[in-house]
Amino acid sequence: MKKQLLAAAVAGAIAAPAAMAAEGPSVNIYYPMAIQIGSTDTDNGNSTTDNETLVDGGGARLMFTWTDQLNNGMGLTAYMSFGNLAASNGNPDFSANTVSIRNAHLALTGDHGTVGFGTMENFFEIDTIIDGYGADWGNGGAPLYFITLGRTGFSFTRRDGESVFWQSNDMNGFVAKAAYTFGPDATAGNAADPTGYQLGVQYSSGALSIGANMAQYDDYPADGGVTDAAFAIDQNSANAGAVTFVDGAAPIAGSDASAQSWRAAYDFGSFSVAGTMFSMKQTLGAINEGVEATGYGINITMPVSTGRVIFNMSELDDQDITEGGTTRALNDSGMSGFDISYQHDVSANTYMFIMYAAQDTGDNFNDNGATNNTVADINEDTDSESSAIMLGLTASF
Repeated sequence: MKKQLLAAAVAGAIAAPAAMAAEGPSVNIYYPMAIQIGSTDTDNGNSTTDNETLVDGGGARLMFTWTDQLNNGMGLTAYMSFGNLAASNGNPDFSANTVSIRNAHLALTGDHGTVGFGTMENFFEIDTIIDGYGADWGNGGAPLYFITLGRTGFSFTRRDGESVFWQSNDMNGFVAKAAYTFGPDATAGNAADPTGYQLGVQYSSGALSIGANMAQYDDYPADGGVTDAAFAIDQNSANAGAVTFVDGAAPIAGSDASAQSWRAAYDFGSFSVAGTMFSMKQTLGAINEGVEATGYGINITMPVSTGRVIFNMSELDDQDITEGGTTRALNDSGMSGFDISYQHDVSANTYMFIMYAAQDTGDNFNDNGATNNTVADINEDTDSESSAIMLGLTASF
């Protein structure tokens, strides 16, 4: 399990004090790939699509790290991680792929802990990665893929640019964390000034680890993006009791999105258990509209002589919709998934795996057009179900 956590998609995102022991540059490659055979059922099973494809894990990346000891007793780490390097999901010449910066920051470590600034996948996201695969595969029960409010598209899986973060040194098992995101620049004629922050605490003692985090983002567009390609609630919906979202909204002054998460893990020796619970809420400014939801994720990992057996399960409850000051549950707007797999070590840096993954997404999980916004459609049960068998290989060097 330790090896998979070190190979997680964001394992190098926060500079650890121990990393300062070795000076100089290092280059790391992490690449997960799998053959996936599965099917997707929609519209009460009336439509079935079979899928056979070669897929790359979400954590595929190339990382550069430079560490140095400064003459004031502090250590410096420069870190940059490139993602979206996979070619099998697109054109082999990368024309269908957009290489992006996953994380890029400078960090100073010393008696004050670690302080860094740049682009970060901050700890609210990172601490949700408990699935044993670095959240590479989103078609099963990895909880990272459930911290999203589908109706607006706001996700707490974020790459925050213009971010400053701090992590304390270990204090008898306690670690405190904080991050602040300056957000995109305010635009002329719009009073919105997007910003965000996160706070967290963790305690570890032997086999036990517990922690809690919170995140708050203000004045962002409804989907949490940094451009105008977002969503807003249509206040003039012709459907009584309906909630409709329309394109083209700028950042919304007075809007906010907040989340809290709690986690615990315990290693019993013969197996380990990790779990997280989370609650998310979003309001869209003075128009008094919003959405909220709660969920959980569980991981069970059992070491065997040649690897690990891993089980994951996550669920996001039906989302509650607030419109005109009235809050109601939106039927069939939740999401659930699970996966069970076996990882087989073939070297210190490589493992093979076989996984069965399944997911059920409610018809009203996201706002995918007017057809699911009428009162009649909201009360339908037209889920989308998917299942797949994956045969994969993951390399980390």
